[in-house]
Amino acid sequence: MTEQTTRTLRWGVLGATSYIAGHLMPAIAATPGCALTAVASRPHRRAQAEAAARPFGATAHADYAALVADPGIDAVYIALPNTDHVEWTVRALEAGKHVLVEKPMAMDEEGCARVEQAARAASRTVMEAFMYRFHPQQRRAAEILASGEIGELRVVRASFAFAIGTGSGNIRLEPSLGGGATWDVGPYAIDAPMLFFGQAPQEVSARFSSRPGLTVDTSAVATMDFGDGRAAVVDYSIDYGPRAAYELQGTHGTLSVRNAWAMSGEDGHLTVLTADGVREETVPAADHYQEQVAAFARAVRDGGSTAVTLTDSRRAARVGAALAASAASQGRPVTTADSPKTPR
Repeated sequence: MTEQTTRTLRWGVLGATSYIAGHLMPAIAATPGCALTAVASRPHRRAQAEAAARPFGATAHADYAALVADPGIDAVYIALPNTDHVEWTVRALEAGKHVLVEKPMAMDEEGCARVEQAARAASRTVMEAFMYRFHPQQRRAAEILASGEIGELRVVRASFAFAIGTGSGNIRLEPSLGGGATWDVGPYAIDAPMLFFGQAPQEVSARFSSRPGLTVDTSAVATMDFGDGRAAVVDYSIDYGPRAAYELQGTHGTLSVRNAWAMSGEDGHLTVLTADGVREETVPAADHYQEQVAAFARAVRDGGSTAVTLTDSRRAARVGAALAASAASQGRPVTTADSPKTPR
């Protein structure tokens, strides 16, 4: 066995928010064969990085560049503002690190292409972090769909929403940092139909709204056409909530997942409705952040494909950009087959 397959995978984290410190960092530390080695924040927030690193015995680096250059780091988790994802993913790959990057990997397909090129040149693994895919309730939903119990999938309905207060200082409200609902809560609701249909939609149409005083989109409703009579209806928002659910409508019944983007420690709840009646299932809680870290580590060690592929990430970026283009033209349909610069 090679050293790569046997030694501990040493992680560094770019970004030291309370959310990352409370969910992602413990997941790395708890995953067998992984160790949280270093944390970095912006230079003026060094104290926050030190506080986040201390419980794990990790080092707090002076800035992002110092962590990426650290030869004692094998893999980097990137939890930075959306506009920084491509730059720091590419820099980490070029420094010889494997990278697990928060969604969205990029806000356009060209950014994903840059990441893919850098990963190939460096022979390193990169994956977009869609932690909800690793919760066992998603696997159970896929099993029920594959069993044929609800028939052929025809419509997916997905919603994700939680309120962020105006004046909170939250970076999701800052346009210069890639803020807005479409690139924050939107990727989850958008990903669910693509996950279960196994492809990108052929065409999308969207309407965005913005809270008074803000320039980013704060709520959206969209339709997605997957061809052959298959469709999705999605809504997402940082104006209201909480709401986190998806529904798979088949030719013989419906499968509803009531807490689709469950937090660690929360059970999954599924409901199947067919002509035979209603059936409820509870899926025991799991730390899907830890499941995600473990899956990524296996891909690194085995040299295999990642659970969220670069094709998935390119689709997500292309569809997100298409939704924005449609909304900018008052909801006119936009194809996702090509760059959505010109609405139809």
